[in-house]
Amino acid sequence: MQMYYYKGPSPNFGDELNAWMWPRLLPDFFDGRANEIFLGIGSILFDFHPQHSRKIVFGAGYGGYTAPPRIDDSWDFYFVRGPLTARAIGVDEKLGVGDAAILLRSCIEERPAKRYKASFMPHWESTFDGDWRAACAAAHLHYIDPCAPVETVLDEILASELVVTEAMHGAIVSDALRVPWVAARPIQRQHHLKWQDWADALQLDLRPLPLQPSTGLEAAMHWLPGGRQMTARLRRRAQFLKPAGAEFFRDGAARSLRELATAEPSLSRDSVIEHAHHVMLDQLYALKLCCAKH
Repeated sequence: MQMYYYKGPSPNFGDELNAWMWPRLLPDFFDGRANEIFLGIGSILFDFHPQHSRKIVFGAGYGGYTAPPRIDDSWDFYFVRGPLTARAIGVDEKLGVGDAAILLRSCIEERPAKRYKASFMPHWESTFDGDWRAACAAAHLHYIDPCAPVETVLDEILASELVVTEAMHGAIVSDALRVPWVAARPIQRQHHLKWQDWADALQLDLRPLPLQPSTGLEAAMHWLPGGRQMTARLRRRAQFLKPAGAEFFRDGAARSLRELATAEPSLSRDSVIEHAHHVMLDQLYALKLCCAKH
């Protein structure tokens, strides 16, 4: 079995959770064989996975980054991230149980004391396009780096009384581990859809609040339409756009962070998150049984 997850130009918390969590839940499960692919955490239901490889879907989602995959008998679905994913790829909506990172509830044994009244976690791309560490300092919020090692991010989430997050897995993990959170609407529009997929699975009334850009580069990305192609063109001009109006954008971002830190936080109902977790554990047991027979 080969574990597949997105690997970008920098490690990022949501995707790196795969390498941290699955070996703890499925020891001796991954042997690198390319004819079997395990699709766990992430918007990784792409249309380019090898046609003849067996594809085991264990919580993955569809993010709209490619056309929906063509589903045939090479796909084995245990559950997907949410009902929007289920509808997009044409499987039973009952499979939309939730994001697999909810299984962190079975991995975390010790919880640190609270050290931060409020923390902010940007989307990993915003760590390059923005200046959120400086905005957090100006707003007096703790900055959680989504590109830091998984154990560091987990510790800082658990040590926070509140997590304001532009990163979807900042919210997913906070919710799973019962840390109140506030959703900041991602500055880049292509990251919006997948939040609703997970939220619908947990019966959450998602209320993302606007986040002011922290640099001129982020402002251009937010205001100009065009998706990833436009984003790539703007990044080629980052040396000019990012420092433009630095103090103005930093202070505006800090004001929006302070506002978000005083907003009403979200948390799924205990009964809902516990049900999702139990369903995932049942599916984990079913997966182990299935693989033992083979």
